Amino acid sequence: MSSPTPRNYRAEYQRRITNAAKRGLTRSQARGHARHTEPRVRPSTKPATVDDRLEQALKNLRQTGNRAAAAKSVGIAPERLRRFLRENVQIEGRGRTLKITDDRIREMPVISRGKVSLMRLRGFDQASLNSSYVNAVTKYLDTNELDVLARFMGLSVIDARGVSHPLETHPNTLRRLAHVGDELFHEIYRLVL
Repeated sequence: MSSPTPRNYRAEYQRRITNAAKRGLTRSQARGHARHTEPRVRPSTKPATVDDRLEQALKNLRQTGNRAAAAKSVGIAPERLRRFLRENVQIEGRGRTLKITDDRIREMPVISRGKVSLMRLRGFDQASLNSSYVNAVTKYLDTNELDVLARFMGLSVIDARGVSHPLETHPNTLRRLAHVGDELFHEIYRLVL
């Protein structure tokens, strides 16, 4: 039995660099570590999945302004967080002046005009407003305190198409929706709890 011939790593690397140059790629793209200004050589064929750890890192980044610390806090590489941020959000500034613009679409139940509808909301701000409102509705249903709904009177959420939907703040309507047993309403109620 003969021993296998040893691999010539230097020749393999040189072949990879030469073939990439023929395709018009840079040396860093050929190595598989494209710079942040360069596109990846092989775009992922599988759909991008949002990792809960990446979302938590984004939340931590909003609070601290430190990318490396945000990545470390959830146990992911800073490079992975950097790529996630580049592909999903726009970031301006540094440290305390950090401004994150997140225009991703989120599908959420919205209580508006006497009914509960599943809507697509664009951006973090609209989703955050809707979540705060749902928390207030849940608290109202638990405690009967009308004050928790007061700050949402006259406010609306804007869906992905740009249509405004006023938030329902009438107590009797909210009680009726909870009593009727609208499936989406109870789903909201379970998620908030």
